[in-house]
Amino acid sequence: FKRMTPKEKYLKFIESVRPQVSFSDDEQPEAPNYLDDNYWAALPGKDGFHLLSPEHSPSSELKDYDVFYIHPTGYFQTHWNAPLDPESAAYERTNSHLATQASAFAETCNVYAPYYRQATYYSFFDADSNGYQAMDLAYSDLSNAFSEYLENHNKGRPFIIAGHSQGALHGQRLVHEHISQQPIRELFIAAYLIGYILPIKHFDRLYPDLIISNDAEDQHSIISWCTGTKDFRRSRAHSMLWLPKGWCQEPMEQPLVCQNPFSWNTKSDWISDEDNIAIRLKASNLFLADYFATKHSHSDLSIDAINDLSFEARHSENSMIETQGPLIERMKSFTTDGDLHNFDVSLFWGAIRQNVQRRAHAFKT
Repeated sequence: FKRMTPKEKYLKFIESVRPQVSFSDDEQPEAPNYLDDNYWAALPGKDGFHLLSPEHSPSSELKDYDVFYIHPTGYFQTHWNAPLDPESAAYERTNSHLATQASAFAETCNVYAPYYRQATYYSFFDADSNGYQAMDLAYSDLSNAFSEYLENHNKGRPFIIAGHSQGALHGQRLVHEHISQQPIRELFIAAYLIGYILPIKHFDRLYPDLIISNDAEDQHSIISWCTGTKDFRRSRAHSMLWLPKGWCQEPMEQPLVCQNPFSWNTKSDWISDEDNIAIRLKASNLFLADYFATKHSHSDLSIDAINDLSFEARHSENSMIETQGPLIERMKSFTTDGDLHNFDVSLFWGAIRQNVQRRAHAFKT
């Protein structure tokens, strides 16, 4: 990778993790059994990284609200779907996602987070149907986990759906198939489906009885955003999308569901949030930077607040959240051409935590 630009390194990495066989010829991992607590990364009463905080740890007592959290991609190997191996690097990356993402919900909500046979990272770049089939398999686990959650865990509590990246893509389908136009909708507060495109042109078809949130307290609503630096564009990029009629490819620059998490609406002014807490993950080794790692390193994880650097954000004309300021300048070297996808949640961690509390407490059945 020497003497390559960041983009060249990224493209070479994508090719290096391409599965060498088709989905149908690949050996599918054993399915999870969600009656077994070991297949849940987070459950009430189960100590985990979702309970980390840069301040005080959330109470372990059962709360009045739930969140069903779907972690993003943490599998970068050359099989189409990840086996459920507690000693794998994929499990360790799930821990890091619990620490930096699910933790924003844990002060207000009981966190339910299933392990699932996630689609490998290359699935997003597959030109054939293998990636779609890998996503279908991953979603089948999440559909089963959510059914188990409703049957044996929910107990009539209002709930939130949350996910990032691959987790948000599966969350879109989950809300359509399990919540919209279903009796359980009456307990549904909102879905935070962050870091994945959701075209407005498909919204009413997917969610005829839900709304695009445009306020900090909107209920039965969908919230989403993708983050970049100022003037970051995705003009030629496309992304897979699930629709009731099947999988398709959609341009990433089009009118999308997108709210500024500093205002929870779509106004285009540059604004900051003095109460926001941007966080960073601290690990006792550098496993997070090694996408070729396959084994669990058992690194010590913690999160802390970034107190000395600020930033501001705005809703841009291309339906993204643009950011600028000292913190963003410091982070540019960790991005590919200004894409802040990996920081969609951690940059706005405190704003999310505060909004989850406000939105949940405003809920009325």
